[in-house]
Amino acid sequence: MRQIFRSIPYFLPADPDWVRELFLEHGRAVRFAAGETLKWGGEARRLFFLTSGLCAYTLDTTESRPAILSVIAPGRAMGDLTASINNRCNIRTTALVESDVLLLEPERLTAAFEAKSQFASSEIANVIAKEESIIEGMTANFTRSPEERLKVFLKAAFVNAGMLPLGASSGAGSGDRSEDEFLEFPYALSAERMGEALNLNRVSVAKLFSKWRREELVARRGRTLLVSTALFADLFDWIENPGAATLPDWRR
Repeated sequence: MRQIFRSIPYFLPADPDWVRELFLEHGRAVRFAAGETLKWGGEARRLFFLTSGLCAYTLDTTESRPAILSVIAPGRAMGDLTASINNRCNIRTTALVESDVLLLEPERLTAAFEAKSQFASSEIANVIAKEESIIEGMTANFTRSPEERLKVFLKAAFVNAGMLPLGASSGAGSGDRSEDEFLEFPYALSAERMGEALNLNRVSVAKLFSKWRREELVARRGRTLLVSTALFADLFDWIENPGAATLPDWRR
């Protein structure tokens, strides 16, 4: 799954406990509707912590659909890199579904750094891990086939949600599979949204799911996507599974 760093692709890692506690103590609760922009166009003075829902860092492109650089689950700060050093970047922070956040003045974060030096070093490591995650996702999009990209994305989602350990591949044996061997996909992401993260269109993603459905690797229970861990068998990871049969393009 990973090719360069320790961070998983496509999904930002969780922030340290002290960051969450800082927002809980001093933050102001705000709710954003699905599709609403939290921050965009180089705004430097906006710092958020997601408590429920789902957000994303997106890049506006010349095409009709945006490019998702990273999906952001609850327990993550947003805008911390730019806000902490009063810098700017041209990335849009978007609520993918209705989302609740805590809004904090950036001065609170910098004051925490000044009060405790270990917080500053912790935040540096935290920001680096987030940037590594984004680079891992971009690398996967450049080096993996569409089918492998979608497999990596699905597994990364389960790892990010704490539903799979990093080294997990397939616990299922051969023969018929039951729903008991399937995991419920943890996030409300359509095929179109997944495609925005994987540089694929909705039709390409839907065709892959149809193929896997015929192979009994994915299923639906109502609106819930069910995924067999057998889908991730032999998925390359430079730390956990460097000898995998499914290698990225640069290893073939």
